[in-house]
Amino acid sequence: MPLGINAYGKKVPLLKKVLLFLAMFSGLTVSYGHAAQLPPTRQTNEQLNGLVREPLHLKIDLPNGQQAILDAFVTRPALPGKLPVALLTHGTNGSDQSDRIQLNPNRFSSPAIAFARHGYAAVVVLRQGYGESTGTADDRGNSCKAPQHARAGEMARNDILAALNAIRQQPWASDKKAVLVGMSSGGFSVLAASALNPSGVQAIINVDGGRGAKKDGSVCDQSGLFAAIRSYGQTARIPTLWVYAANDRSFSPALGRQMFDIYNQAGGKAEFYRTEAYHQNGHAFLVSAPERFWWQPIAQFLRQNALPAAETVILPKVSLPLPALSPAVRQAFEDYQAAQTYEKAFATNGNAVWGSAIWARTRQAAENQALAVCQEQRRKNDAACVLYASGNQMTVARPAAGT
Repeated sequence: MPLGINAYGKKVPLLKKVLLFLAMFSGLTVSYGHAAQLPPTRQTNEQLNGLVREPLHLKIDLPNGQQAILDAFVTRPALPGKLPVALLTHGTNGSDQSDRIQLNPNRFSSPAIAFARHGYAAVVVLRQGYGESTGTADDRGNSCKAPQHARAGEMARNDILAALNAIRQQPWASDKKAVLVGMSSGGFSVLAASALNPSGVQAIINVDGGRGAKKDGSVCDQSGLFAAIRSYGQTARIPTLWVYAANDRSFSPALGRQMFDIYNQAGGKAEFYRTEAYHQNGHAFLVSAPERFWWQPIAQFLRQNALPAAETVILPKVSLPLPALSPAVRQAFEDYQAAQTYEKAFATNGNAVWGSAIWARTRQAAENQALAVCQEQRRKNDAACVLYASGNQMTVARPAAGT
């Protein structure tokens, strides 16, 4: 069976799609002092017409006097002036392999591009202890018996608000308009930030948010989770939107609605929206589904809160020649072209074997991953794999290493 590869380098059968791997992601004003940006690392990233995409390393000062450097990535319109900020943050898997080694800000390339197309400087921020960010992750020292939801929420919101302050030092970032967006435990994290009513934040969006998901659909220390949500609602006055997929297997819409009701009844301002089902598990639709699947309810919420929602950058449709191969390989390549899952690459051996990579940190990393998985699927006497596309460009045939 032809296989693809996801951002982690994990092989996934075509029938299951790469997207199923994401099912495991469950997951008073504070002064943060001066925060500065370090020079971006040298790496190659796909550039799209009308947009600027570049990595950031944000040096932040935290309320306890400590400093950290956060792994981040900005996607913004190529326009002069200061832009409203959309800060996006991630979920938690719970393993170093996933959260440290494999996670990078490009996991959110698709929603970042969507926000940037509508006028935002969209900055994906990895909190402390994730990806290449320094420090200790907000889930460390926890267990299912003692998940310490409130402690994790405080740690995460400190990172988020310090990162927002750092972003606002950039010449392209407004210090008066911002929206915070979090997925999975990132959704829980932006709700924790809502409790402090940060200045210059007009809206907060919780996507499939929660914390402590178990495989059976329940959560670790549900009463503690509800208590944390209640405490956030007691002081939060910023409008929030809660978006849950109909078939979220980590935090079901029913559980999301329970948390939403608790938050609202405590005094918070919230709206609830349930999307249609997405694939077999909709938990990670924000990073996996096309923009058209989720943008409209978010756009309406943004407009309600005097934030931009109109399209400012129209991206040209990518149309590369389809490989003259089997229907399965051609379909895989069509899916590849349509996805905004940069950095990405596609390799084939010219017959029935192919490999693709998505969400890599750099273009070269994506190319290497795509070639490697393609090579793994070859039979003994099959032709060697070559790179077919890198990002949105056809490539000069580059063979796999060792061939």
